[in-house]
Amino acid sequence: MFCHIRGNKIKSCSMKKILIINTTFNTGGAAQIAKELFSQISPNFVVFFAYGRGLKIKNDQIYKFGNIFETLIHIFLVRFLGLEGFGSYFSTLKLIRFIEREKFDLIHLHNLHGYYLNFFMLINFLKKEKIAIVWTLHDEWSTTWLPAYRANIENSRSNQVEYNGKDVYPRNYFPFFKNFMFDKKEKLFSNGWNPTLVCPSQWLADVIATSYLNKFTLKIIYNGIDTQIFKPVDDKRLLKTKNGINLNKKIILFVAANLNDKRKGISNIINVAKILKSKDYLFIGIGRGELDVPDNVKIINYVYDKNELAEIYALSDLFCFASSAETFLLTVAESLACSTPVVGFDIKVVREIFKENVGILVKLGDDKSLAETINRLLDNGDERLIMGANGRKLVVNNYSKELFYQNYNNLYNKLLK
Repeated sequence: MFCHIRGNKIKSCSMKKILIINTTFNTGGAAQIAKELFSQISPNFVVFFAYGRGLKIKNDQIYKFGNIFETLIHIFLVRFLGLEGFGSYFSTLKLIRFIEREKFDLIHLHNLHGYYLNFFMLINFLKKEKIAIVWTLHDEWSTTWLPAYRANIENSRSNQVEYNGKDVYPRNYFPFFKNFMFDKKEKLFSNGWNPTLVCPSQWLADVIATSYLNKFTLKIIYNGIDTQIFKPVDDKRLLKTKNGINLNKKIILFVAANLNDKRKGISNIINVAKILKSKDYLFIGIGRGELDVPDNVKIINYVYDKNELAEIYALSDLFCFASSAETFLLTVAESLACSTPVVGFDIKVVREIFKENVGILVKLGDDKSLAETINRLLDNGDERLIMGANGRKLVVNNYSKELFYQNYNNLYNKLLK
């Protein structure tokens, strides 16, 4: 089969055409997953990627439709009124015309939030088209009035009252339209179309199954880890020497794209570091943000190179997370792939991973217990070795990149028959 590509259009192609849509192309967890599908999915498909925010990329199959002016207006609507999806009119119209022109066989939606898309326009357009739809849900946004995560609140409508919009994403200061937005989203998403929903965890699938989206086909496809890159090393000392780290220090690693994101609980980890300040430990944090840290904490800017990141996981003695809410903790799986055990707070999504003996969870927000657990494990090398071996085996068998691609390929083929 042969495709002739000219500009943003494909001529004389017998292969099925897929369009992936996400907020950004290069930044964020959802973008990472969407980008991998775009670049690595089966050669039997022709895949395009459309996004609204970020720098324009020179590639005939990557299409930026958003603009900064509409994004700023959209941010204002969300921050001050709580009206998500009512901005970005002309950007969304541009995307719709692109879809009409290219005549895609399947649309794969990722994050619809992020101040870049009038999702009311897009979804109503898709309802009229005979296009197969896959929607990968990277958080709980689809079932709430605005927040991406409901944390420990079980009912999305109750969250309208308890939601503290100043501290979470998307940020909102005056939730005037919370009931209006919930009703509009429920009406839009629950009727008139038939998407196949994909969740990266059983926990999120359970949330969706009790929502107004429960009438649609729901599949679980775990995010994949490249186990050829993220892998253990025979001698951590060599990597420590290479990276200029004192060989006598035991390393506790923590990672967050935004270290100032309160949901990531980095302030809890800093508290734990202060509790353990007398120990010969070094906490290494990777991510963007400004933090006031004690002497036993070293912050490294966000690491984009996966090989470099994998080395830091592999040289570490423990990986620590303190998130209050997540959909799939990719960093935990990456750490386990490197045979580095994990400690952190007991939240629903990680219980799926911790069914195996790969680390220890403590009560959410209990910094003292987290410090005690870190101290105990760092004093017990044999226990860490067992946990590390279990973690590597778990990721290879359940969260490998090969399984990730295979499962999405199978889904695409089924929908495009």
